[in-house]
Amino acid sequence: MSETDINDKKDINTLTTPEGTGPESNAPPGEKKKRRGIFQAKSIFKDLVNRFEKITKAAPSKKTFVKADKQLFIILILAFGVSAIALFCYWYLIERPYYHNLLAEKDELIKSLKFTRDKQKKIYENTLDAYEKRLTDEYVLKSIYDDKINDYEQKLASYQNDYVPKEEHQKQVAELERRLTEETLTKEHLTKEEYGQKITTLEQKVSLLEGKNLDLKTTLKESTEFIGREKESLEDMLLLERKKASIPSVILPETTNKVQNPAALKKLVTIKDKLKSIEEMNIALRPDTYFEMGLISYYNKQYDEAIEQWENAVSLNKSNLKAYICLGIVYHEEEMPDNAIKILKRAIEINPNYATLHLALARIYEQKGSLDDAIYEYSHVLEINPETIDIHNILGTLYEKKGLKEEARKSFARYEKLKGENK
Repeated sequence: MSETDINDKKDINTLTTPEGTGPESNAPPGEKKKRRGIFQAKSIFKDLVNRFEKITKAAPSKKTFVKADKQLFIILILAFGVSAIALFCYWYLIERPYYHNLLAEKDELIKSLKFTRDKQKKIYENTLDAYEKRLTDEYVLKSIYDDKINDYEQKLASYQNDYVPKEEHQKQVAELERRLTEETLTKEHLTKEEYGQKITTLEQKVSLLEGKNLDLKTTLKESTEFIGREKESLEDMLLLERKKASIPSVILPETTNKVQNPAALKKLVTIKDKLKSIEEMNIALRPDTYFEMGLISYYNKQYDEAIEQWENAVSLNKSNLKAYICLGIVYHEEEMPDNAIKILKRAIEINPNYATLHLALARIYEQKGSLDDAIYEYSHVLEINPETIDIHNILGTLYEKKGLKEEARKSFARYEKLKGENK
């Protein structure tokens, strides 16, 4: 390396250190970077110019002209490339972050300005609303006030035309009261005798009506007592005639008399109708009478009436288990099995040891197809009354339907054994 190059390098190092003791040393960091980049670019260009001048001066003859020209061209290309890279680095490292910072500050400033604008707008709107509300609450249009005054003046004028002053009104009322008092005293003096005659006539009529009312009360009492006696005799007669006609008190298939005497049944229906007429006179019948009337209605094929009478019997006497049985059976016959099961279960809760209740319920379950429930109720019948031999045969049939062959065989064997013992 030549002495000239060494001196040039020293000059470049000296030029590329812009920090000094001038006023630039106190500048902000961003400004210092910017100034340093500008200074470095200037020093690079200045160095290139100095080299170019030295090369042109050092050319000795025409033989080295081509070589010097190539060196100059290469130096220019290198200088251009270095300058482009320096400019790109300057833009990327200094100008670009600075530009982005400016954009961020701009956005922040815009947001603060928008917030301030919205805040001022809200304050303005609230102030405007407050003033409008105050105007509405504290002030009234003068035209409205004037209209009201005119209305009141017109009303006052109409009152003066249509009404009289209060003092004058009181005087007129006092005068009318005085005149009314005088006329009343005059009429009382003139009509006192007439009033006395009218009162005497009314008293005579009242005494006559009281006498007639007493006679009616006596007749009504005698009639009620007579009807009561007739009711009791009809109730007793209904029971006796039903027994004479061989009508059982329970309508189970094994106890029902299939062949009825028409004459006896007609007589019973007549007695029942008489008792029903007495009931319509608000004279209460015995609870058992409703049960007997239900039996007559059933055998007369009046099933709805039988249901109504047995329901009355059950409501008046909750321990009448026969009424429960009859009601459950007629419910089932009228295709109301749920009602039948419900009424019979209620009766079983009253007396769980009444075998006929379980028997009637078991038959309803059997006809309904509830085999398990039917077997359960038939078993209860055997627990309460082991002498009912036919139940074993029925249980055997139900076990066969369920496919329980062993249980069916035992039930049939028990049935045959008990049947043989009772012969």
